[in-house]
Amino acid sequence: MFLLKIGIVVALVIAVLPANEQQQARLYDRAAAAVHWTTTFCDRNGPTCNRAGELWQAFVTKAKFGARMAYDMAVKYKNDDGRYLTPARLGQERGTLRPEDREPAWRGGLTGT
Repeated sequence: MFLLKIGIVVALVIAVLPANEQQQARLYDRAAAAVHWTTTFCDRNGPTCNRAGELWQAFVTKAKFGARMAYDMAVKYKNDDGRYLTPARLGQERGTLRPEDREPAWRGGLTGT
């Protein structure tokens, strides 16, 4: 199914390409200009590009921290037998709270009168 979808998209792209040589040349020139304009963005906008690099580096640092934290939590809450601790088993390690302390407070019901 995936190959069929790819084939349809490729066929549609080919179908909309121009057949006239002048139109093909114009399309080629515009595509080349767009690629040149995109690749020289940092040459024209140095401060913006530098700031984007700083933001990207901060994002990567945060992503690495998040991944490391998730991995550490997964390893920390794993039993010796390789199974993860369930919330019920984690409840045994909640300090001085009794089971009735963890029950939600009664809010009362609404009567239909």
